[in-house]
Amino acid sequence: MKKSIYIFAVAVIAVAVLAGLILFQPAQQPQNKTYSFDFEDGLSDWTTDSDVPEDPNRPGQLINWTIDSANNISYSGNKSLLFYIDGLQDDGTIWIKNKFSTDPNTIRNVTVSFQFWSETESFNELAVVVGYIGNETAEVEEDFQVIGAANQAEGWKTYSLSSEVHTGSSGDVHVALGISVRWETQMTYFIDNVDIAIN
Repeated sequence: MKKSIYIFAVAVIAVAVLAGLILFQPAQQPQNKTYSFDFEDGLSDWTTDSDVPEDPNRPGQLINWTIDSANNISYSGNKSLLFYIDGLQDDGTIWIKNKFSTDPNTIRNVTVSFQFWSETESFNELAVVVGYIGNETAEVEEDFQVIGAANQAEGWKTYSLSSEVHTGSSGDVHVALGISVRWETQMTYFIDNVDIAIN
């Protein structure tokens, strides 16, 4: 009888110790993730979007814009993404966007850097480079943060944006990059080599 009680007591203690180890073990640290896009295969997982005005010369239709793969200008490799917008209405924002899966209900530091090409350097603010990092997708121009003027340099220039994101139950981080019109003219720019770090 005493032997059975002893065995039972040992079993209870063992279970208690095991439960304690499980309950009080350190929480898993979120995984750091990095992504790189050179657009050699086109848009890849990125999609395009816009917030643009109507064209007064074509009632009921929006102004012309496009974001597409280009092979005449690139920072590395053979291709980049071309951004064109008819800015004659002095208005309009166009962008690419993507979604990245990470740990749900955590705080993540997200940094995006990329190469941006302008044909000329100008003191006039023809357009601005804009970006967005958040736990929901960007929908309108007001969602974006201005990173800098688009015509800071002739040729390629590095732009970057960082933000702290509180991921929701999905754990998704949304990133968007684009241009926003500031001058009444048609404009073309290029983006290449987008690097994203989620820490």
